[in-house]
Amino acid sequence: MNPAWKQARSIFHNSAPPREVWEKQFDFFNDELQRLCSTAWQEIDFADLWFYYHDLAYVELQPEVFSYLFPVCLMAWQDTLTKNVSCASGDAEFHYAVHQGKVFDKMLKAGQKDKVFQFFKDAFITRLDQERGFIYLGSKTPAYGWMCRFNSLGIVMPRIDLLWESWWTLETPGRAVAAIQYISGLVYPPGHNVLFPAWTPEHGGGEPPLLAHDSRIVDSGWMKENTDFLHGVLSREFVVEKLRDAVTLLAHESEHELARQVERDLPRHLALVERRVEELPVLLGRLDISDAWCARPGEN
Repeated sequence: MNPAWKQARSIFHNSAPPREVWEKQFDFFNDELQRLCSTAWQEIDFADLWFYYHDLAYVELQPEVFSYLFPVCLMAWQDTLTKNVSCASGDAEFHYAVHQGKVFDKMLKAGQKDKVFQFFKDAFITRLDQERGFIYLGSKTPAYGWMCRFNSLGIVMPRIDLLWESWWTLETPGRAVAAIQYISGLVYPPGHNVLFPAWTPEHGGGEPPLLAHDSRIVDSGWMKENTDFLHGVLSREFVVEKLRDAVTLLAHESEHELARQVERDLPRHLALVERRVEELPVLLGRLDISDAWCARPGEN
């Protein structure tokens, strides 16, 4: 069994399919919800979670259905993170659903909540460990995916510190590459980033999306616990130290030359870095990028 499946299902005690489904599907697709609950968990098509994402957001949830289907939702979340795409199915989206329905508070006990947050952290760090080569493909640049997903988590769970602290240990080349990509968004003025060339009409792309997210939440920014944490750890000194550590870790890797270029450029932009590390938690708290210094993927 995929270890992630084992982790997700163990949070809910490897729940069996519910014997009876009394939950009323939000869009009146009760037969489809029944079919979903009658399907072996490993055979559920993630696209069919459209029905259940709407339920998470809007209806009274049946505990037995939740225990059976929510691990599948977690695996769909991991799958989309790996593929650098939004965790959406049709007009329904995972982060919006758990946010709108206050799912973590209503449906998870304290120990389960911690384990779900740990699942997010483990999947996110696994994704960062795969971030190699400073790949830039315009609007399809892989790093856009995890950057936007990081900010989506900052909206829906109060433990962004779990992800941050594991990431910035810089224990792998992938985490070091991701750190330099993130730092580059604090260092360079728009249009001058050596890792993320300027947006073009033909290929999109542009600045690293430090303020964008991949959820469909439109009325909330990062949770206060998360903005307070980021304000406490992110500083000019942090950027200087972690960039140096990441470049050192990549000394014998293919990314070293570009990493060194970012390090060489940093001293010219320290005043900009200092301003941005102060602004970033504030801007994330409201996710208002109308006057921000980072563009969404594909925009300039």
